[in-house]
Amino acid sequence: MATIEIYAKPSNLYRYRPLGPKLEQEVSALLGGYIFCPLFSEMNDPMEGSHRVSQRLSGASVDSKRQEAVEVALATTGIASMSEVSDHEPMWAHYADQFGGMCVQYNVNALLRGLDATVAITRMIYSELEPILAMDRSTPIERARHCLSSKTVRWASEREWRIFRDGRGAASYGREAAVKRIFLGSRITAAERSRMADVGEQLQVPVVVMKLDAYAMKFATLYQPPKKDAR
Repeated sequence: MATIEIYAKPSNLYRYRPLGPKLEQEVSALLGGYIFCPLFSEMNDPMEGSHRVSQRLSGASVDSKRQEAVEVALATTGIASMSEVSDHEPMWAHYADQFGGMCVQYNVNALLRGLDATVAITRMIYSELEPILAMDRSTPIERARHCLSSKTVRWASEREWRIFRDGRGAASYGREAAVKRIFLGSRITAAERSRMADVGEQLQVPVVVMKLDAYAMKFATLYQPPKKDAR
């Protein structure tokens, strides 16, 4: 039997975040080495988790129990959204507080090394139809993650990847140096700039600030770690 293999994965993924009242919450995650995963019911798309069951599964005598188990798994799955791109204007507007937040660059290999084995990173697919749950040996958690790995094609430009964990909470990557760069929006305040420069210094990663030039995004350096001596 043939298998589906993914041979190409992105080197980096990007996470858009608001600041403002949530500044210290986001700082805690960066300095604490984790990505917070809310439940899918807290996501911004009301179609999240939509699915259909196959005719074979819907006709099974244990269908109601299977479906109930999937619903429980859906309700208890923690999700964090990331993207392949850092210069997506609608995401800066929607997820980074109208260009007043930040976008954090993560190294994928460092995340994979640091995250627990129960955590999964998956690429979203975009379709005109909701996913179908088939009569197979998938566990309720696998079925739930299948449902949560699909969105309508109207979201395709976000090029989303997701982190899944069991339950709401932190997906910790520990001491791995997963954060590689912090991009700040053009509407960030002076106090937030100062705080994030301090975070960059603590993490020893570059921090850059967006400068809009008509329709173009440009970034100026706010903090640059000193070069290490070559020995």
